[in-house]
Amino acid sequence: MSKILLESFRTAYANMELSPLITPKEVENFRVEYGTEVLEELEQLVEDDPSGSGKIIFTGHRGCGKSTLLAEFCRQMDDRYFTVFFSISDLIEMSDVNHINILFAIAVQLMDAAEKQEIPIKQSIKESFYNWFATKTKTKIDELGAS
Repeated sequence: MSKILLESFRTAYANMELSPLITPKEVENFRVEYGTEVLEELEQLVEDDPSGSGKIIFTGHRGCGKSTLLAEFCRQMDDRYFTVFFSISDLIEMSDVNHINILFAIAVQLMDAAEKQEIPIKQSIKESFYNWFATKTKTKIDELGAS
């Protein structure tokens, strides 16, 4: 009996993991339907943006559904727009999160996805990115010794 309880506890504990619901199976098993109105508002914001380069900021506590909502939005808009879904937490250590690392990660993910989908990127854009990154970063070398 205790083995069954232990397995039940492990399953329940694993289900409480605060990670984005990305795969269709995860969405089917755990998604709480709440975002229909929000998804429609997001779509309207994207469609109504005259510049085509608007920015939308999502905030909320860990586990409230930001990434899950964006993953669903990405799936809905994928047939009309170039969309790239990824998690900063998969790319940057939490102790290293800053605006430079976030912008760099975004640019790398966009360029990688564009190349995989064979979407051409102007060489001047690539060079601008690499030059920008070179001016915002520095390499630090520490030499350690022991005796």
